[in-house]
Amino acid sequence: MTDTADTADTPTLSRRAAMAANADVQLAQRLLEAGSSQSPFDFRARQLGGAAAALAASGVALSVVGVRPWLALTAAMFVAAVVFGSVEQLLGKSIAARRTQITEELPIVAEQIGMLLASGLSLTSALDAAARRGRGLCADGLKTVGARVAGGVPAEIALAEWADRAGSAEIRRFVGVLTLHEDTADMAALVSEEARASRMEAHRRLIAHIERRSEQVWIPVTVAALVPGCVLLAIPFSDALRGYTAL
Repeated sequence: MTDTADTADTPTLSRRAAMAANADVQLAQRLLEAGSSQSPFDFRARQLGGAAAALAASGVALSVVGVRPWLALTAAMFVAAVVFGSVEQLLGKSIAARRTQITEELPIVAEQIGMLLASGLSLTSALDAAARRGRGLCADGLKTVGARVAGGVPAEIALAEWADRAGSAEIRRFVGVLTLHEDTADMAALVSEEARASRMEAHRRLIAHIERRSEQVWIPVTVAALVPGCVLLAIPFSDALRGYTAL
């Protein structure tokens, strides 16, 4: 009977361990995309420490004020949950901001690499030159690629690592084009075409952003224009309704 119970518990423990390991891997990837040097353990320790401090501080403050213990405990747990979630939200915002910046920088970097390849440079030389000339997250990523290649890592692997750190679909597509340098004779044309596609995609995103901002402006303007008219219509309607009810 004991052996059966141990056998039944083993898969459950294995699944829990696998889920915990997978969560750590996902968090490590998110920290990488956010440009953070923290380990998953450090991030979770900071997150739990902040939540515990908020729980203790809010609980003490509410008790001093004279709030009932059960209500103070509930409010303190709510505050701790908010602090815990805010740390996760800040990480998500940092990832989104870096992805946006990388995506905006990509068309310029891709055009530079395309021109350098067209001038006769090799792929690694073009990447190094673009990294030296540029500034920003893309240039930093290319510098890391150059350092990895100088250390003996193949260019394809170094570029794939950069794409993983960036976490951007546009970077992955661009890296996919660059990894074709040994299979095509006109690499400059492919990179230039990808640069044009990135530029058009950035233009579409800009237009969509402008349209969303326009909608945000017109909604309150429309409401402000309709409210006075509705009030003016409501006055004679209410008078007529009062006259009808008086009959």
